[in-house]
Amino acid sequence: MKTAEQQAIFAIAITVIASYLYFLVLGWINQVKNTGAANHPVRLYLIRKLSGLLLLGLIPALLYFLFFDLLPFREENSSGNSLSLWALVTGISVFLILLNQINSKSAGLQTVYPEMRIRQWNLVSIAIAGGGWVLYLTGYEYLFRCMLLSGCMNAFGIWPAIAINLALYSTLHLPKGFKEALAAIPFGALLCYLTIESSSILPAIILHSVQAISTEISCINRNKEMSFSLI
Repeated sequence: MKTAEQQAIFAIAITVIASYLYFLVLGWINQVKNTGAANHPVRLYLIRKLSGLLLLGLIPALLYFLFFDLLPFREENSSGNSLSLWALVTGISVFLILLNQINSKSAGLQTVYPEMRIRQWNLVSIAIAGGGWVLYLTGYEYLFRCMLLSGCMNAFGIWPAIAINLALYSTLHLPKGFKEALAAIPFGALLCYLTIESSSILPAIILHSVQAISTEISCINRNKEMSFSLI
């Protein structure tokens, strides 16, 4: 029988390896963009998000099931569907949308978001951008707030597990700048809290998706080189 410590070490190792492989994919995408040849922003965006779902979510999930034959956070928690929890998620979502409206004034943020760099936006392109984020963040949250957090909690306890989670989570944001890596710490702590309270990654997926999608839309509206139409 495999021990809790072995599960935690496996979760940490697979998080590091999966993140590294995903960085390789991002490096290849950047190379393609820099060549200026066959630069299809929608296709590259979908490759980016779907490879994230595969490398950060589906493959680690499959390996975890094969090695340990269990689901993280299998135990039910009575607070998982409480009205107070979902009221908190709703309130934070509204706050993040308003905050992103303010932060999107930053020219630096507009150079990073939206990730799909197209000038003319419509409902279809917004749906593609939003859907891509949801798919990617489903795999992302499974890796960090499900497999990694649960595995480390079982072996080391809640606070060491959160510390490990935030250290790796913040490090993964460094390519987008030190400020974003720093901002990832309180946001990651919030997602850890919601996951522990609910014994589910659904609140984390929803909140993270709201954060990402509202940032994209806010930056599109602020960017003078981009426009939006219904058609």
